[in-house]
Amino acid sequence: MRSRTSWMIPAVLIQGVVFSHGESAVIPAPAAEPIRYIVFEGGGPDQGPGLDDHAGNRAALLHAFGPADPASTRQIAYGIQQIRILTRSSGFVAAQEVIPALDAAETTGIPVWLHIDPLYGWGADGENTPSEAPPAKFWEHPKMREWREFPVGGLLPDYIPRIWFCWGPWCSPASAFPAIGAPKFVALARAQLREGVLAPLTERLETWRKEGRTHLFAGINIGWETHLMHYRSRAFLNRDPATITTRHHPHPDRVRGRAPVELSIDPDLIGSQLGYASLHWRGWNEDKLRAAAAVEGIPRDEKFRRLVYAVIHEYMTALAEECHLAGLSPDRVYTHVVAMSTVVPADTFMPPVWTAVNPFSTPGFTMDNKGAARYDMATLLARIRAAPGSRGSAFGRVEAYFKLGDRNYVGNSGSFLEEIDALFSAGATVQVFFGGFPFKKNTPAPAVRAIQDWMAGIRPMSPIEDVAAAPPASWSDPRATGQPQ
Repeated sequence: MRSRTSWMIPAVLIQGVVFSHGESAVIPAPAAEPIRYIVFEGGGPDQGPGLDDHAGNRAALLHAFGPADPASTRQIAYGIQQIRILTRSSGFVAAQEVIPALDAAETTGIPVWLHIDPLYGWGADGENTPSEAPPAKFWEHPKMREWREFPVGGLLPDYIPRIWFCWGPWCSPASAFPAIGAPKFVALARAQLREGVLAPLTERLETWRKEGRTHLFAGINIGWETHLMHYRSRAFLNRDPATITTRHHPHPDRVRGRAPVELSIDPDLIGSQLGYASLHWRGWNEDKLRAAAAVEGIPRDEKFRRLVYAVIHEYMTALAEECHLAGLSPDRVYTHVVAMSTVVPADTFMPPVWTAVNPFSTPGFTMDNKGAARYDMATLLARIRAAPGSRGSAFGRVEAYFKLGDRNYVGNSGSFLEEIDALFSAGATVQVFFGGFPFKKNTPAPAVRAIQDWMAGIRPMSPIEDVAAAPPASWSDPRATGQPQ
């Protein structure tokens, strides 16, 4: 049986200040053979009926895989997503979303994976009482929401772009995109994470440490394909704006019996690039941007992108540092971007690999070589290792799928076992699968058999060959055509 003794995160020098965590560190040190997790991530409160039946989802996992062996280094975990740090009070988040998830892990023995919403604003304006609202609503705050241009003549832009993206159906959960580089927004997100999620989590982890049950915490995802949006892909440019609509906002209205709101994208938004507010509140303007680009001998737009990449990186680093200060090991904290910059040029929607790398966490990626989020494994690993702040080549496959829409990704158990084994062998410490519930409908039986074999330590007959392969030269990004992700 593995020892699960605690460890203390050493004092770390951060910008010239030493933080010593002492007894606040509650996560065990990585052992010679670390625990690897396969996570079934359940739906959040704003993703429709059936997907947030957490009790039923956990029961399905117990039925399929049996009770967990605390001594095993191969664990199944259940993920709680859409933890609403941006749209609810920290008290609400702790009491209604985090603590019940921790309680359920204790009761069922199924490790818990926490996935916050640090970007989209799911549940915006859906609180039932004033006490449930966050201390500030970023979508209403003039120093927390994004623009598509710099201020002119000292006046802030009047036009506030709405967030739009396509996750199968079109989604627009909040009326603005957060300025993730704005100091006031970053301070809000850090405080909400610290008070709503990390405070109850670390308290519980201290109990689990004493009981030898720290395996019940699979990890926390502090990103969600973190990016700064642009509306210049073919998903927008080649589509009639009248067809970009959603009836999924706001979900709480439907729950309370009011009709859902029909939203249509503003045609003037097509072709826009966001990120100007983030840069403005960090001291940039158009003249300064062009002057810096000239000095560096690069185009103005390239300098803009590089600054935005830094914003993306620093936002995830700030949230990861908050976890570090709470005592969490970087092996249980994950960032999250898409890995597509390993096969296509990066942009602010598909940022470079290095944006996900920092000393306080493990870099995490959406990885889907059977669908839209393509990647090249060799390039990914090389860029993780080369990134400033890298701790090696470990990574998380923090978003993947058994099926997407009507397309079943798992044809047989043998090939799927090869796939998950190859990714763990390459350095993955966690593999998280979305859309697996309702379980019998959305998790193919061959996938269940493959995971059962993996848990039993059965190795595939031969290594998989296509996991690390880049797409062929003729491949075009399905996201650019507006197909479901």
